[in-house]
Amino acid sequence: MGGDTQMKEIVKKAPVLIDTKGGSLSYNRTDMQISQTLHMAIELYPNLNYLFILDHYDDIALFDNDVSPETVSYYQVKTNEESISIDTAISKEWTAKLYEHLSNPEWIVNELGLITNCPLKIVIHYKDDAGKKHTQEKNYTAEKTAFTLFNETAIKRIKEDIANRKGIAVDDVDLSKFVHMRTTLSIPKHREIVEQEMGSFLQQQYPKITVDSVKTIYCTMMDLLTKRQSYELLDKDAPFSVVRSKKGMSKSDFTRVIDEAMLISIPPFEEILYCIGYDDECKNKAAYEYTRLLADFHSKPESFTSIFLKTRKLCLGNTQTDNETMQEYCHRIYSLLPAKSPIYNETYISILTASIQINEWRRAQ
Repeated sequence: MGGDTQMKEIVKKAPVLIDTKGGSLSYNRTDMQISQTLHMAIELYPNLNYLFILDHYDDIALFDNDVSPETVSYYQVKTNEESISIDTAISKEWTAKLYEHLSNPEWIVNELGLITNCPLKIVIHYKDDAGKKHTQEKNYTAEKTAFTLFNETAIKRIKEDIANRKGIAVDDVDLSKFVHMRTTLSIPKHREIVEQEMGSFLQQQYPKITVDSVKTIYCTMMDLLTKRQSYELLDKDAPFSVVRSKKGMSKSDFTRVIDEAMLISIPPFEEILYCIGYDDECKNKAAYEYTRLLADFHSKPESFTSIFLKTRKLCLGNTQTDNETMQEYCHRIYSLLPAKSPIYNETYISILTASIQINEWRRAQ
């Protein structure tokens, strides 16, 4: 009995705590890699025909070409609310893992980057001529800092760690490719920041772009990148062509998403109602499907874009005849869809068809 009582006391004093906040922060940091990739895709869009590979060769791998690349940059994305020390980067093997990429002869390495949302801190302990101990601390906050600009003591520590792990001489360790990059994204607001960057980027290219189109492009890109990052069925040594298709996002993919979104616009319900000529009996059902279509447009950009483009292709290949009413034409387009889906019923497709026709008529004017 005494033992049971003692055990109960121990249980009372040591409750099990579930760290829900830690899991949330961990997810947010992983999610931030996606935002960082889109941030870089926007920044590099005018100057590079890039290909990003997510979470395979490293957190982010940036190739100079999406078909037959010659050069590549590898990046590790690390986050902290305050700062990250170079000692942490060494002890957790971040620098050593980045250095390992130099052993791959398949591509020329352009850059090996440690990306952080916070300052990179370097602390040096030393003694003066009198033997007194001192501590020198420096925080690197610039957009990009080469490792070769670090304090000589820090450079020596990095080189010695890599040399020990690789079994090579310290003098043979080359840090000329290494950089620290301070991203402008923050842990709690990285999505909001990159969405604002997307809006500014698109408005420069398309001054008359609508807010809905910006939102569609942003959501589609985030959805695409999330799927690429989360795909986990690849072998480590999978062929590059397979890695590219399952884990990659190229500039041409980004351009396609922009071009497709610029085609998509949902007219007001009254215009669609007038165009199709629904009577009062069909009006309520049409209103429901119109609301559902708008919801898909905003919350399921990739799947909505897919059905939109399939329907538009049918419309472009099967124009409305002079003696055909819009209702008849919508029914014909629906009948031409190769596979019927319970998700997209005839009223839904009819409203989508009418939207496409209205937009095409406007472009022709």
